[in-house]
Amino acid sequence: MTDLLNMELINSLPQPLWVSENGKDWWWPVVDIDVQTGLMRIDVCGKLQVNHISDWRCVRDDSQVIHDPDTFYLEDESP
Repeated sequence: MTDLLNMELINSLPQPLWVSENGKDWWWPVVDIDVQTGLMRIDVCGKLQVNHISDWRCVRDDSQVIHDPDTFYLEDESP
């Protein structure tokens, strides 16, 4: 099985990562991301929840830079 997500890009971001559905209200800490499937685990009030990176609108790194999750895919060609 080949990778779906760009591991080098994800690992180059200042950690920890956070995800949000709208970029305004709730931000959930990312525990880990499976680059082959796009599945990720987030910490929701102390419990792990599994979902897909495409379920989120925004990913924020520790430098407070917000990323579009679509740019994490290997086939993405945005600058």
